[in-house]
Amino acid sequence: MSDSADDEIRYPSGFGLGDVVSWGTTGMVVLDKTSNTVIKVPFDHGNQACLLRMQREHDVYERLAQMGGHEGLLAYHGVVDSGIRLEYAPGHNLRLQLEDRDRALGFIYNAGVIHGDLTCANIFMDANLNARVADFAGSSVDASPLLVVVTESHESPGPRLSIQADLFALGSVLHEITTGHPPYKDLDATEIRSLYVERKFPETASLGAIGVIIEQCWQGNYSGAGAVVEDLEVIVSIVMRN
Repeated sequence: MSDSADDEIRYPSGFGLGDVVSWGTTGMVVLDKTSNTVIKVPFDHGNQACLLRMQREHDVYERLAQMGGHEGLLAYHGVVDSGIRLEYAPGHNLRLQLEDRDRALGFIYNAGVIHGDLTCANIFMDANLNARVADFAGSSVDASPLLVVVTESHESPGPRLSIQADLFALGSVLHEITTGHPPYKDLDATEIRSLYVERKFPETASLGAIGVIIEQCWQGNYSGAGAVVEDLEVIVSIVMRN
């Protein structure tokens, strides 16, 4: 049968199924081996929601590039075909590696961007295992509506369109890195939301100093990403001395 689903997929010019390295709700990512970069394009060119998310991600990367970029983000190399070209992160995402180095959120917020979907799956590792925040397809720019809903274990019970909501999600990212699983991994979405509304979060005392940071993120006690990074750096310096 010649009219297969694979025939309907619009790969970037010169690429095919064998070049695909990742995919998600917004699009697919193919590896350009000649430049060691990746190209992200929409999955469904006929789906307006998909195209809107792809355009949103392009707009975010363009703005961040105009501000000089940041080492904590995947490097942006402009537009190609119907998508964007980005740095290739061969270490895959943080959910697979469980390593952490986050210094990019403050830069993002200064650009008027709220990530909105901050999870381990959207933090990638470069060849040197440095963390790179990515996937801005659902992000807010200048208070525009978010185009995605973050997974329940990372979703703030407060206003979603806020820095505090991203920092709440960062607390859940740190919890997953520390414990190896997301908060309340055995509960369903309704149960998690109910507990969060009641301000009941997973136990963190056994996690030591990092547990304090996680709890502060969940409680909304950080005014910005810089304060979280400062506290993380204190922990790292103590560990390095020991």
